[in-house]
Parts: sequence; C-alpha cells; structure tokens
Amino acid sequence: MCEAVEIRYVHHMEHPEYADILGVGCVCAEHMEDDYVRPREREAKLKAAVRRRSAWHKRAWKVSPGGTLYLNTDGFNLQIYRISGSRQGWMIAVVNRDTAHRQQGRKVYASSEAAKRAAFDALLWAKNNLP
Repeated sequence: MCEAVEIRYVHHMEHPEYADILGVGCVCAEHMEDDYVRPREREAKLKAAVRRRSAWHKRAWKVSPGGTLYLNTDGFNLQIYRISGSRQGWMIAVVNRDTAHRQQGRKVYASSEAAKRAAFDALLWAKNNLP
C-alpha cells in the first residue's frame, strides 16, 4: 500500500475507505487490524506451507496391495490411484484417519507425479475442511 517496502508475503485486507482489496505486508496488516499476533501467525503458517511444498516431492509414497499409492501424514491418508476407461489417468482421495471421512477429488491427472504434487493442496484443503 505505501510502496515503501518490497513485500514477499502479501496480506489481503479490506478497509471501508478503499473500494479495492489492499495488498500489505505483515506490519501494515498488524496496524490495520490493531492485532499484533494474528498477522504474524498467518504469515508463519504460510511460510511453513511454502517450506513443506518445496520438500513435498521427496516424500516416500507406499503402495497398497491393490496398487494404490498412499501416504499417511498429519492425521490423513492421501491416496492416488489409477483409473481407466474414458477418463484414463490418476485421481486423489483424502481420508481423515480419526473420523474415516473421505473426500475424493474430481480432477484426473496425466501422471502419478502430477497427482502427488496436487495431493499437497488436497492435504491443505483437508486440514481445514474434512471433519
């Protein structure tokens, strides 16, 4: 907003005096919210996700007896499985290991590697949405 500092992590803020969404850094977000804890917590959470995403490709996936690739992490079971027929490719499912709630993705990926990359976003979604 002030154009005084280059920012890496943008906090999108609304203000009644401006029609548009404002993109600000952590310090400005603290001032705008009059909260000096939550903006730093949000930014720390985002930084952790960026670090995890960069290391995600190194994860060792296991193979079930039925041929499904799976990874157990953070209380979830991520599954990647091949489909055939008119929609050939790979799909993702996420299971909350505590509640057994399952969510299957809708997108078909061309390769297992593409599905593994997308599984990271599925895990982030599940942490916030899968009971």
